[in-house]
Parts: sequence; C-alpha cells; structure tokens
Amino acid sequence: MEIAKKAKALNLDAIHDTVHEMAKDEARHGAGFQGLFNRYFKK
Repeated sequence: MEIAKKAKALNLDAIHDTVHEMAKDEARHGAGFQGLFNRYFKK
C-alpha cells in the first residue's frame, strides 16, 4: 500500500486507484485460499 500512498501524494490518481484495487483483489484471493486450506488441511 506504500506505492498507492506515494502515488496519491504525487497526485497520480489513476496509479493510486489501480494499485489499491490490485491490493484488495490479492487480499480476497488470500482469504479464499486460507478458507480452502482450513477446510481441507486443518483438523
């Protein structure tokens, strides 16, 4: 998120928005994989 903050500070809104959305997508993917791991491998 540091890149998004730096882009916002430099008034590069398109870059800020893109990086922010990518970070949110990756967080969602991570949560999905964590759920699969918990379902199939945690006892």
